[in-house]
Amino acid sequence: MSKSQSGAVFRGYSQQFTLDNGNSPRNVRVNNTAVTRLLLISDEPHALTQFSTLSSAADFQVQHRAKIADARGALLAGAFDLCVFAPSRMSAEFANELALTRSLVPRLQLVVVLPAGENSETQQKLLAAGANLVLFQPVEQSSLISVLERLTGTGPTPPGHSQSIPSAMPSRAAALSSALEVLRDFTQVLGYSLDYRQLTQHFILKLREVVGLSRIAIFLEPGKNSSLPAIPLPETHIMPCVAAVGLTADLTDCFSLSRKSGLGRQLTLHPQILRAPVSSTPSFLDPKIIKEFEVLGGLVAIPINDRERTLGVAVLGDRITGGEFSDEELLLVYHLLEELGLAVKNSWLHTQLVGNHRIFSNVLNSLTVGALVLDSNQQIIYTNSAITRFLRGPKAVGIELTDLPTPILSKLVDVVQHDTAVEPFFHVVGDEAGTIFRATVIPLRTPGDRLPQTAMLLIEDFTQIRSAQRAEIESSNLKLISLIARRFAHEIRNSLVPLTTHAQLFDVEINNSEFRDSLKGALNRETQRIQRFTDQMLLLARSDQPNTELAPLDDILQASFAKSRAFVGGNAKLDIKSDLPPVTLRCSRANLAHAFQEIFLNGIQSTGENRQVHVTLNAAPTTDGAAELVIQVRDNGNGFAPESVSRATEPFFTTRNTGVGLGLTIARRIIEAHQGRLELHTRVSPGDPDLTVHLPLPH
Repeated sequence: MSKSQSGAVFRGYSQQFTLDNGNSPRNVRVNNTAVTRLLLISDEPHALTQFSTLSSAADFQVQHRAKIADARGALLAGAFDLCVFAPSRMSAEFANELALTRSLVPRLQLVVVLPAGENSETQQKLLAAGANLVLFQPVEQSSLISVLERLTGTGPTPPGHSQSIPSAMPSRAAALSSALEVLRDFTQVLGYSLDYRQLTQHFILKLREVVGLSRIAIFLEPGKNSSLPAIPLPETHIMPCVAAVGLTADLTDCFSLSRKSGLGRQLTLHPQILRAPVSSTPSFLDPKIIKEFEVLGGLVAIPINDRERTLGVAVLGDRITGGEFSDEELLLVYHLLEELGLAVKNSWLHTQLVGNHRIFSNVLNSLTVGALVLDSNQQIIYTNSAITRFLRGPKAVGIELTDLPTPILSKLVDVVQHDTAVEPFFHVVGDEAGTIFRATVIPLRTPGDRLPQTAMLLIEDFTQIRSAQRAEIESSNLKLISLIARRFAHEIRNSLVPLTTHAQLFDVEINNSEFRDSLKGALNRETQRIQRFTDQMLLLARSDQPNTELAPLDDILQASFAKSRAFVGGNAKLDIKSDLPPVTLRCSRANLAHAFQEIFLNGIQSTGENRQVHVTLNAAPTTDGAAELVIQVRDNGNGFAPESVSRATEPFFTTRNTGVGLGLTIARRIIEAHQGRLELHTRVSPGDPDLTVHLPLPH
């Protein structure tokens, strides 16, 4: 090192380092040799190489860390005799870090090895921050060892000094005991971590003992009682006082800070330590801030944050013994208040979780649905009153797994252990007239887990619901039977009237040829009507027939129209227009012919004297790219009325005095059985179709 640097070094050495019997650092002896435990804080590889040679000597044990925070616990416990800082470059934060280390371990020897190029001004700044010795690079190895040995008291004793290592042990033990005592006092605050007000109050009491403050006031934003408010609440800007020492109760009860002005606004916008202005110097602070300092008797305001945002403000008064706060002390208090902010935030989260749990528990307990939650160890972790009432009676308290019916329990366990998908199912207790439960098993998975850790069982009493459903079905069936009976009786009566009339005249008019022709016509007409009604009832009752026949569409249409015309009588005509080649359908020929017979009969009966039905055949693509047959039908009548088009295919709906209203119902059912559909329309223009039949074309 240069001459000027050497002078600076030993000038710092004489100012900061003194060695006496009462303050000698602790050393461990190995084979009667003093072993110095040295902590090296450096991000410089060259420094690590330089100091690693000390480890080869029997009187040094070197531990390396990149940051002082990585060894804070060991420093507080007194595990080292010497701490050497060898930064690769100087920064504005290094002096603060050194001062913080000095405040944490006031008896530890601190040495700084500055990089080349630094000057004596930096040396003086570090000595003022708490360094015992400041060296400059490069440092000779022998000189470094000699200086460190004299600093720790393990080398030759300087003239006029006596060395007694055992006498240093009580001093180091006393320091450790003092640190542990402070730590023990602060850990007592943890017992109040679930109540942020009590936590804050006990925190400032311990802080007052350690720092020696005359008064402290903590202002925090209000915590939320639950994360599920009934209605969204606006964010409040008021920060009431939650804990104070040295202030009257009436002041703390009625005085609050605000985020919109004064200290609250200043520290929310600029979260840094703020000192009250000295009366002898002009102040550029907001008058509102000065007024709040005066009211609270505060000298310093420190923000309380949770490392994300400002939660509140701490206002500190002066010392009990007088004197000002150093920057290092305020920095330490700032970090302590930051930990308080994190603890307060955790307390709020706990309160919200408890509130949410209470809300959900009350909701589940008030339901008429029984609820049970089973964990992966097959332990019941929640039940509500409804499931206890279902399984054990109204006066029972709590249930066991054995109280669950075996079918329900087995499916619940399968969901928890094997992630089996279980659809809601019914379980009957006793005979058919017993209690009917509807059970639903819901897996409750944690994100990332393959199997659900827990599952919730919901049980509903469906006894009354099933009874009501059966009663409703029986009532509907009775209404349907009554309707069918009325329609059936009406249709049979219409057929019996002409037959009965001819029966009454049979003996008198049997020899009359006109009577015989009338009787023959009535028998043919009414038997066809009864036969059609019988066919409709059979088609409505029986299951769908297989569509395995191949039949030409034109033959089906012509045969169906011929039967419809014969049923009505007269000279009805069928007009078919098609640009398609002959179409062959895979179908049930008899059923499909009956469907078109009902469609044509409905059209013929809707026309007047000029009875004609128009049919248009087209092909159209479907959404899946296939082709379908489109059959449009229109008669010479007025078409469907708007109020009838939506109900025309309903069973037993009719606007005529004859018939039972099953024709279009049967037609729609048969067409849908052929994977087609029947659409009814109201006319917009005279040429619009009355109905459209869509049928799939063979591939």
